[in-house]
Amino acid sequence: MSNLKKRLNEILADLENNIQNKEDLDYVKSQVYNISLLFLDEIDKIAELNLGRLNVMLDREKELSKRVATMEKVIKSIEKELYVSPECDFEILCPYCNTEFVEDFTNGFKREVRCPECDNIIELDWHEDDECSCGHECNGECSEDDEEEENNNENEDDM
Repeated sequence: MSNLKKRLNEILADLENNIQNKEDLDYVKSQVYNISLLFLDEIDKIAELNLGRLNVMLDREKELSKRVATMEKVIKSIEKELYVSPECDFEILCPYCNTEFVEDFTNGFKREVRCPECDNIIELDWHEDDECSCGHECNGECSEDDEEEENNNENEDDM
């Protein structure tokens, strides 16, 4: 802006040096001043318009940041529900001697661990085989009658 002011003063000084009639000089100076005010008004309008757009963008960015933060929380909770950290230690209670000990599963999950106290092998149940042949999660405790009834219900639904 200081260059603009400097250049405007140079133009006005040039006009004073080249226009001899005082009335003409005053008229030209006022017109140059009016033109410069028009340009400054337009620049102000553009600046206000851009500031308004910038404020809208900032508001949207804040809203999107809130949404992203919410999504990150949801994702973290889903991760906690679905995944067990590979650096996780589990406390195990030996069913033979009631010794409680911690087993490190950083190298993957095991189906069996050995009790450090009584040296018995303990089978671990990771609930991988919760579905029985009937297709339900009944831990294998359903009867064949339940399976037949389910099959009959499915056949009736198909008709």
